[in-house]
Amino acid sequence: MIADLLTGTLAEELVAQPQLRVFVPTTPATAVAARAARQLGAQRLALSDGLTAMGGGPPDWATDVFTLLRRGLLGVAVAPIQLDAAGRTNLSGIGEPGRPKVALIGPRGLPDNNDTPCPLWYLLAAHSGRTLVERVDVVCGPAPTAATGPRTLLSSAGCFDLADGRWRARWLAPGGADQVAEVPAFPIDVPDGIEVRETAAEATLAALAAVDPDGARRAEFGE
Repeated sequence: MIADLLTGTLAEELVAQPQLRVFVPTTPATAVAARAARQLGAQRLALSDGLTAMGGGPPDWATDVFTLLRRGLLGVAVAPIQLDAAGRTNLSGIGEPGRPKVALIGPRGLPDNNDTPCPLWYLLAAHSGRTLVERVDVVCGPAPTAATGPRTLLSSAGCFDLADGRWRARWLAPGGADQVAEVPAFPIDVPDGIEVRETAAEATLAALAAVDPDGARRAEFGE
């Protein structure tokens, strides 16, 4: 199931970032991933709504989420309505800026999230040309610079990293190569012989089942 593969991958990514003190879940699947990461070894990882100051916790925590961002101690996974080839994000509207055909909820934390030393994940249920575009209609989050932390896209096509202004496949999901080819406006470098990953590791699947026995993570993937 793609929900288990992507949610499990995000959990593994969080474990692989031991400097993180706080994670901001933005969807049910990202919340499940964070709780699974704790099961897999990231016991110190705290959760925040991203809107308020942090209270309590170990003495080395910063007290404000924006301070955590600037120190590279906070991780975020987001689902923008548009993500473009340069890593810009949009959550404000579709269509001409100032006269959108569809108005959305607004940039929220995207301006701060995109331009920080923290890792940032884009978690998308589908690898679709509606979301993955050449250039976003409205720039909410700016294109990452050399000073920003790692930027990773997790979609139904696989796992992709942004480096030097280009997306590169780390691994593909089954059928991922075809999905990538169907979105030419969002070019991705796919190395020859790239790994095709069908499921998460057994330990990761067990952690997901432990923290989400009812499978709430699958709802946003239509499973």
